[in-house]
Amino acid sequence: MSTAADTSTGSSTTARVGHRIPESVVTLGVGLAVAATLVIPFAQRHAFYYGGDNPQSFVPLWHHFGQLLRAGQWSTMEPAGWTGGNYAADSTYALWNPVQLLDYVLVSYLDDLAAAAAIVQIQFLALLGMGAYLLFREYGAGRLAAVVVAFGIPATGFTLYYEANGWPAGLMAFTWVTWFWWAARRQSRGRLLPLVTFLFGALAMTTGNPYAALGMVIVLAGIAVELLMRRDWGRLGGLVVTGACVGGTAALVFLPLLETLPVTDREQTAMLANDTFLVPQLGDLLASSAPTYLPAILNWGGALLERVPSTYSIWFALPLLPWVRWRGLRRPDRPLASVAVIAVVFALLTVGPSNLWLFRWPIRLIEYLYLSLAVLLALLLSRGLATDHVRRRTAATVAVVVAGGYLSFAVHPKQWTMHVLATVGVLALVLLSLAAFHRWGRLPWATVLVAGTVLVVTYQSSQLPLYASDGSDRAQLPHSIAQVQEASAAYRGTVLQLALPDSLGTAPRRYTGHLLFGNENLMSGHETIVRYSGMGFAEFADALCMGYRGQVCPEALDRAWRPVGDTGVPLVDLLGVETLVLDNELFTGPARQPPPPGWSVGARDRVRTVWVRDRPVGHEGRLTWASPGVDVLSDAGTGVSEEVQVQAADAGTLVFARLTWPGHTATLDGEPVEVRDGPAGLLSVDVPAGRHVVAIAYRTPGLSAGIAAVAVAALLSLGQSAVWLVARRRRRPPTVPPPTDDAPVPREAGVDGRPRGDVVPAGSVRTTTDLDRAPSRTVPHRAGNGGPGS
Repeated sequence: MSTAADTSTGSSTTARVGHRIPESVVTLGVGLAVAATLVIPFAQRHAFYYGGDNPQSFVPLWHHFGQLLRAGQWSTMEPAGWTGGNYAADSTYALWNPVQLLDYVLVSYLDDLAAAAAIVQIQFLALLGMGAYLLFREYGAGRLAAVVVAFGIPATGFTLYYEANGWPAGLMAFTWVTWFWWAARRQSRGRLLPLVTFLFGALAMTTGNPYAALGMVIVLAGIAVELLMRRDWGRLGGLVVTGACVGGTAALVFLPLLETLPVTDREQTAMLANDTFLVPQLGDLLASSAPTYLPAILNWGGALLERVPSTYSIWFALPLLPWVRWRGLRRPDRPLASVAVIAVVFALLTVGPSNLWLFRWPIRLIEYLYLSLAVLLALLLSRGLATDHVRRRTAATVAVVVAGGYLSFAVHPKQWTMHVLATVGVLALVLLSLAAFHRWGRLPWATVLVAGTVLVVTYQSSQLPLYASDGSDRAQLPHSIAQVQEASAAYRGTVLQLALPDSLGTAPRRYTGHLLFGNENLMSGHETIVRYSGMGFAEFADALCMGYRGQVCPEALDRAWRPVGDTGVPLVDLLGVETLVLDNELFTGPARQPPPPGWSVGARDRVRTVWVRDRPVGHEGRLTWASPGVDVLSDAGTGVSEEVQVQAADAGTLVFARLTWPGHTATLDGEPVEVRDGPAGLLSVDVPAGRHVVAIAYRTPGLSAGIAAVAVAALLSLGQSAVWLVARRRRRPPTVPPPTDDAPVPREAGVDGRPRGDVVPAGSVRTTTDLDRAPSRTVPHRAGNGGPGS
């Protein structure tokens, strides 16, 4: 067995080699390692990153946005998007985030949207790992400890199986909040330009996810407490200014939503309640290092048990706690008050009520809690593992792993084989890492932990989600644009589909793409009234009995053919529908019968019947109905603006295939006129007798104020950064002139009694045995010496 001296000498040698590697290279290495590892779930299951809201909300829209950008077009609202076309008001599609705009362009080149989703999600998981590494280093963690813990953060259960799988806005928000935390903490120590903190904050805010704003507020509060304890009023004031600048960017993101809310059907969530939906319990956190623990949490469809490890953290986090040196948290040069405050707040919110004001589903905050605790774990592991009481500590580790395995079995006993293999595997890896540390030192120990994370990810993603492979011979969520366009070849003009997702449940796989929901319809290349919307348009949704992703009730067909208001024509005419797709299972009778006069059967198969109008309806633009006696001379414009020339024998009304979103205006012969909320929420304008020109325009409400707020925030941040740079230069010590030949250099005694400037005798080695100990903030460093952020 190796002696302590052997281990110490080996650690010291590796330390000298490790410190020669620039910090930027290590950070990039963490990102590349995370990316390479998290390709494994995608390789095992092609749709791993294409679940949840990704197929029906985000990814098809990313592709659409990318096509618009490549064509030199951009719009905050598209009338052809119907309830899902008010992108600025929906806020969650990150119209103002430059990183995501670049991703949209990339996605637009791909036909396989499941692969596109994987590329974007893995990119953000890699950025998350890099940000976590820098955050741990900022708090004083050693390199190896920071690497192994940061490598595990992107693979935590909620982040990988919820956010990366189907809630990308949450993943992007979490990623940028992590970088913002690093930047804000570094700024609070006077080590980073405030502009950098502002930019990361703006990236987080412009994801459109409200949890980014909440996360940044909690982070700033924690750091502020730390500065208050240090009585560092100047830096506290600077942090407040930076936080205010970041808050200013929220106006651009959320003002359009607030201005649009009156017409939406967004649920009222500003309440204090608990329906236990997606609320983790303390027991779930105690089993968080068990890779196959599937918590008993009320979730989708009323299910009482999760199919994914949503509360999983890092496989070695709890098993190694009996071995850590708790005194490693004592760092006078790097106080931890901010981490403590942030962790406590996130812990309270994670196990809190299901609805807390505007924030619901507390499990969304569990990844923020795990990140906070990971800072402490990285610091503890930086001190190395204890070498005494080996039997007692080993017994405690075995007990922790076995307890996690038993809890996993207790919740899902039918999956006992999976739980046994996972428990035995984790126990073997933990014991191997302990043996590696005591026999060979820190680098082999860290290697085992990194390799263990790769193995855990591989096994975990091969088994979970439960039942993911079931139904492989059934219709799937479509991910190929070419396949969807082939399935919709019979469609013409504007498409209205009346269907339910459950109707595809028993259909064979060849019917994939024959019924489309949410933004899957964008893949067809046709304007479709069925789109995904997180807020909806209340009057329109009620008129068609349509849900947030286009699912309808059995009365929807009758409502579509019923004459609307004073127009006397059916809703399908006012909407300009030229293709009607019927769910054969939902509308069994009508689907088998001949279509109404003026329509023909375009296609019919097991799951759908397609009716196509014989002649187009409406005019060249989006005008679909004019009162009797009102002749339409011309109609131009299908985007956010439109111009119509009419000759009216009597006063009448024009109805457009546009939803009356707030922000629409109209003029009659250049003079403003009222825009009315017409039948089913369609935009209507009254015209008097005579020849007139009616012009429709749209501008996103709150956009101008939001742009102004961002401009002011950016200028203020630039000014603050200029002041910071000037102050930093003034604090620099004066340069000492080089000595002349006749002026001897005084030698002051160093801390070791040797005069400063003396050469260290050959063969001497540093006595540091902590391979990856973080440097003290009071000692200056050369670039690339391993200091945080060097």
